[in-house]
Amino acid sequence: MIKFLNNGDEAGLVGIYRLYYKPLIYFVQRYIRNQQEAEEIVSDAFIKLWERRENFASMERVKAFLYICAKNRCLNALRGTSLLKQVEDIQDYDHALSEDPEALAKIVRTELFKAISEEIQRLPEKQRDVLAMIFVEDMSIDEISQQLRMTPSAIYANKSRALATLREKFDALDMLFILAALLELRS
Repeated sequence: MIKFLNNGDEAGLVGIYRLYYKPLIYFVQRYIRNQQEAEEIVSDAFIKLWERRENFASMERVKAFLYICAKNRCLNALRGTSLLKQVEDIQDYDHALSEDPEALAKIVRTELFKAISEEIQRLPEKQRDVLAMIFVEDMSIDEISQQLRMTPSAIYANKSRALATLREKFDALDMLFILAALLELRS
């Protein structure tokens, strides 16, 4: 995709757009609650990427650029001005990202939610439902039992199977982040 992007081939931009559009929307919506404004901010980030397309050597630089552009636009929108320092050199995006742990944490969280969501969608329906009811809807085992017409032991079994499947997909450290992310959904 980088070669296509560098050479001005729109296929590179389209591939990058498909890869990062949804995570960027989620990321921007952590700052901006307005869906239309979030979409405009993300679109602007892709326009800037296209304008500077020759300057990217890796997907990591593209990702850093898109997230920093989006973050800066969010902060500008929240402040109502354009007084934020503009980072013009592509090399500065990696540096700016590494200096802002909050932005980096949001990016990691966004990427993790995307990965978790994709894996949860691959689970069997009952396991998906049980996880959603436990971690998203914060329902008790009794409430889930009544709603799904399942025994508590069947609910525990489905939860255990779902978490075991997720554990297989992610290593132990990722699993801690997944559980933390699922618990964050409760709040």
